[in-house]
Amino acid sequence: MELIFLINSFSLNPLVNLTMEEEVLENYFKAGEIVHKVLEKAMNIVSAGKRVLDICESLEAEIRKLGGEPAFPVNISINEIAAHYTSPPGDTTTIPEGGLIKVDVGAQVRGYIADAAVTIALSDEFEELIKAARDALKVAESELRAGVNLGRIGALIERLITATGFKPIKNLSGHLIDRYELHAGKSVPNVGIFTLERAKEGEVYAIEPFVTNGKGRVKEGNEVYIFSLRSLKGLKGDLRELAESLWRNYKGLPFATRWLTKELSLRSVGETLIRLLERGVLYPYPVLIEEGGGMVAQWEDTLIVKKGRPVNITRTLEIIR
Repeated sequence: MELIFLINSFSLNPLVNLTMEEEVLENYFKAGEIVHKVLEKAMNIVSAGKRVLDICESLEAEIRKLGGEPAFPVNISINEIAAHYTSPPGDTTTIPEGGLIKVDVGAQVRGYIADAAVTIALSDEFEELIKAARDALKVAESELRAGVNLGRIGALIERLITATGFKPIKNLSGHLIDRYELHAGKSVPNVGIFTLERAKEGEVYAIEPFVTNGKGRVKEGNEVYIFSLRSLKGLKGDLRELAESLWRNYKGLPFATRWLTKELSLRSVGETLIRLLERGVLYPYPVLIEEGGGMVAQWEDTLIVKKGRPVNITRTLEIIR
């Protein structure tokens, strides 16, 4: 579907009328279409024996080819790893036989972000786990509308997943998205919680149920390959120059250590990151691992809130192969 047709079809249909500027909508729709196409490509290239590094770089290159920029490094999280694994420089990790592979992709167009994920099973034994994640996303999307309590959506996700015999991951959630802000304050839980937070018309949310046959929680691993710069406060000299370069390039969005090695030596990258971490201006994203070693499936879309059904800009449920 051509982008211009997609935009016109939404703007002409009163059922999906949105209180957003046309240019903002156009950027969101373009970012969403890029993510959709990149995830379609992921479905075709993820296979046993492939290097994770090659997949990450291929998908990131595709985002740029289609006219966007990565909103964060492509995450390829395998088996019990739930999130935040992207290849470090020189990574030799390969996709395992029979693996359960989460591919999480974000694209931004002028700072407007779309974020979505699919899970690819290389074994039939994980089909029910993946189906639970897809169905949970579907029910959450059907309930997202202006005024809905976000805890209600979490309760619906939890109810559906537990009915299948699996568990939602309690300490991972969906999130409000804003311009150049991947996590903009509000969360969409994957379990029922008490909250006063409600969705508002025109807000943009990434909803991402995580399903496991393990304990239902994640822990932080020792590996960190993704960071974001939060501030320039207190930085001077060469360190400030480096930080200003990071800000110009990524505007506070997450970046991969391997991206930095295109301009700096690996040793320099490591030293720079340590110095920025010591000064408290850099935020690390540790690899997240299911506490009980259980397998994890994830499915995710980005949606724009309306009074009625939301506008799904990434449409991952259409990608199922």
